[in-house]
Amino acid sequence: MSCSHTILPHVSTVAGTVSFLSSFIAQIPQLLETYADKTVEGLSPIFLLAWLLGDITSVIGAVLTHQLAFQVILALYFLVNDLFICGQYYYYGILHQNKLATRGHEAMPVEERIATVRSRGSGAVLDARLKRKSWLASLFIFGNGAHGFPLILSAASLTVSPVPPDNSMTIGRILSWAGAMCYVGARIPQLIKNYHRKSTDGLSPFLFLNTLLANTTYTLSIFTSCAYLGSEDKWAFAMNEMPFIVGSAGTIVFDIIYFYQHYVLYAEDMLLRELEARGEEREPLIAAA
Repeated sequence: MSCSHTILPHVSTVAGTVSFLSSFIAQIPQLLETYADKTVEGLSPIFLLAWLLGDITSVIGAVLTHQLAFQVILALYFLVNDLFICGQYYYYGILHQNKLATRGHEAMPVEERIATVRSRGSGAVLDARLKRKSWLASLFIFGNGAHGFPLILSAASLTVSPVPPDNSMTIGRILSWAGAMCYVGARIPQLIKNYHRKSTDGLSPFLFLNTLLANTTYTLSIFTSCAYLGSEDKWAFAMNEMPFIVGSAGTIVFDIIYFYQHYVLYAEDMLLRELEARGEEREPLIAAA
């Protein structure tokens, strides 16, 4: 039976569409988060630098390896978003040294933050919310037991075009692999920074949710496409796309680690910051509890 007469092409098309949409908006939540917090205390500069280098090398690699035009355009779009985030890092972190931070996002020892929250009468709310978080954390662990940038390929566009083995192709492949390694490795310094701060404040969970969804569906769209399944040389097909596959699928485990940090390890810190930021609402919250 031909691949086109099975459900797989439809799976590939839907997965590719979901991946495209989620990756297209992936960085917007982080831009908004940083703008609202007025600080980049929680962002690792190495994370941003690796991400930026990954986008630069991927743009050049996509051009030199003759990827589809919209892949190059999408890579440029991600690069522009990265430049905006780097601009925020310079403005809030370097120019103003994170002194513009809004309430609940200032650098403060956790003991002092707990004392501040409890002194303002929010201890009961904190305890109640932590119990709920513990219950959600249990579900998270049970169910699971960190911007790789997905260059989205639909079922119709997944083709391998013969290209001459020239120097530009070699350089393009090297740069594509360099970009993939930047994407995969970028999350490591961020996860380490979260560990040292004992907090994920300043990082938008929607950024990681979007990238996790985009990278998972991207990989699925490739391996359920007729272009792959009907290829006479599946190995050659996969190897041509391998840098982009690794750059996407390789980040999934790090995204999951981030969610573990955010919803389990450092949930108390996030609750403290939330209560501190909502200081004027503490009395109504206690009454509701």
